[in-house]
Parts: sequence; structure tokens; C-alpha cells
Amino acid sequence: MRFLIQLAVFLFCSVWARAQSLLLNGGFEDINVCPEFRAPCAPEAWISSGNTMANYFKEAKIARTGVNCMAIQAGKFGKQGERTFLRTRLLCGLRAGSKYRLSFWAGSPHPILDNVGFRFSATDPLFDKKPQQTFQPSGLLAAVVAEKNYYSEQWYPFQLDYTANGTEVYFSFAYYAQEDYNGDRTHPLEDRYLIYFDDISLVPLDPAEQLCRGWQQAREEIYDEDERHHLLEKKIKEGKRRPPPPPTLVSTAFVRVDTLLLPDILFATGKADLQSQSFPLLDQLAASAEGKEVDSVVVYGHTDNTGTAEVNRRLSLDRANAAANYLKSRMKNAGPFFTYGFADTQPVADNATPEGRQKNRRVEIYLYLRE
Repeated sequence: MRFLIQLAVFLFCSVWARAQSLLLNGGFEDINVCPEFRAPCAPEAWISSGNTMANYFKEAKIARTGVNCMAIQAGKFGKQGERTFLRTRLLCGLRAGSKYRLSFWAGSPHPILDNVGFRFSATDPLFDKKPQQTFQPSGLLAAVVAEKNYYSEQWYPFQLDYTANGTEVYFSFAYYAQEDYNGDRTHPLEDRYLIYFDDISLVPLDPAEQLCRGWQQAREEIYDEDERHHLLEKKIKEGKRRPPPPPTLVSTAFVRVDTLLLPDILFATGKADLQSQSFPLLDQLAASAEGKEVDSVVVYGHTDNTGTAEVNRRLSLDRANAAANYLKSRMKNAGPFFTYGFADTQPVADNATPEGRQKNRRVEIYLYLRE
């Protein structure tokens, strides 16, 4: 028994799933249909403080990827104070002290990227009574722009790390120079000085930090914010007069992944039947989840390269199902189970030797626990 347990390579180690962005629709490809005109006139999740249509571009030749991109206005020729900013709401709350990586692409035909910044805020910047440049930005592009000499008309990648204070609800891009830009015009008919954005994402640096509970409902709430055009102007006017309380965000969650590797000897030879020696290992894995929220259980079956492709596929899937079914009987409140049979397509050793083939005949179990 002890010998078999050692051969099972019983791991309870931590591996991590890739985090998803906390900023929705960063490529602006999901389109909002505004109720005022019943037309696709803006991206979902993002709102421009100015005329939405004027800062929303639906041309693949302008966008970095896809079809759509957004812009902010750093000034307007002949008019002082004609700036705009771009704002969205976070999908989940950030954890105080945790680090997050903001990635995006930006570009402008004007040498103004150095004064572009971003700001996290506890209240909606749409209802701020002061211009955005009077606030302290959470980060500026100046250092990156100076180092890379980003002064030509093309898209540039930016990546900045941010340490959260735990009060963040909204995120915005703005032009933070104290004076409006008033340089050369790119065209006699273009009187705006624009900075374009595309492919925006915000992810935790710790890959164990994942989306919060109820993120689907939060996504619906953000996408349901449909006011644009005159309805948006009315909302901003009312919000400045009587600011509504900001929503309470659920903080991101940490997900741990416990893993278990079942070797070939814990199954009947050439079959999917579990040997009794495997039960204590599976029971111990199930016990580790007691009193915790199990997001999901993923089970992968593998074989060596002997036998036909169809036989190996069936055997690998049947063994994965056998391990999953046993765990289901021991984990009554677990999340969904997913089983996959990879046959001999993912070897971990050389199939040319008996030892290598034995290592390749295995079942891998991943138990995703939300903490």
C-alpha cells in the first residue's frame, strides 16, 4: 500500500489559472444599442464624457485590431476647455496591496502621449465637478514615452503596474496636461486633437487572483448602462447636482488548484476500472475540499502510444470518467466536473521505453478551490 501511494506521486501543490481582465470590452467590439435612437452608437461598458459618436471609430483601418476603437480629445482648435475622457466601471473590486497590470495600445498623430494618464477612482468621474487634469492620475505615460520616443502616427503598446488601495470602482483615461493641446492640425477639416485607445486589459499580477463571485451579474449591470447622447447629458447633469452612491464591488477571489496524478498501476490492466489502492488518494483529495467552494474539477486521461488511436482515446476518457465519478460520490457540493481523453497526444516521457510508456499512462486531476 505504501509503495503504491509513493508511486502515485500524490501532489497537493498549487498551480494557477490565467486571470481574466477586470475591464470589460477592452477591444470595443461589443456594441451598445442606445435606447434614445435604437441604434448601435457606442461600445458596451465604456462611456466618453463628450459626444460618444465623435470619439467612437468603427473603421478597421483605424483600429489596431478588430473594427472598433475609442479616442479622447486633448483639445480642440480655436476652443479652450474642449477635452474629453474615457471611463468604465471595474468588473470586480481590487484588493488593497495587490498589484495589477494595465495593458493597452495607444496612438496619436500629435506628440501628446506623454501627458496621457489613467486614474482609478471610488466615485464616477462623469460626475466630477472639476476638470480631470486637476486630479492626481494613478499613472502617466510620460516615462515610457520619453524612453521609447513614441512620437509618430502609429499604435504603441503600453504596460504599467498598479498597486491597489482597495477603494477602486471606476477607471478612466484622460489628458493630464494643465493646458489644452493646441498644435498643428493634421487636416484643415479636423479641429480635434485625438488620442486613440484599443485592446485594454487589467489583470492581477498574482495569477491565483481570479474574477469575483457574481461577476456575471456585474457584467450585466455594466452592459445595461445604456445612456448615451442626450440621455447621457441628462444623467451627467443630474449626477453632478446629486451624485448617486457608487456601487459596492465584490473583491477578486483567490483560486487554488490542488492536483493529483494517478498512474497506470492504480487501474486494472488495459481497463478503466479503479483499483482499491486508489481510493485513499481520491478520498484525501475530496477531503481537502471540505468546507470550501469548489469551482470545478477537471480530469485528464492519457495513454501511451501502443494500441489504435480510437482504443487509446476511449481508454483515456473512460479512465478520466472513472476517477471523476468516484470523486462525485465523495464531493456532494462540488462544482461541475469536466473530463477529457487525450489518448497518447500529450506524453511526458519517451514511449520508446517501458518506463516511459508507464509514465505516459496516467490520469491528472485538477481541483479548483475558491478561497
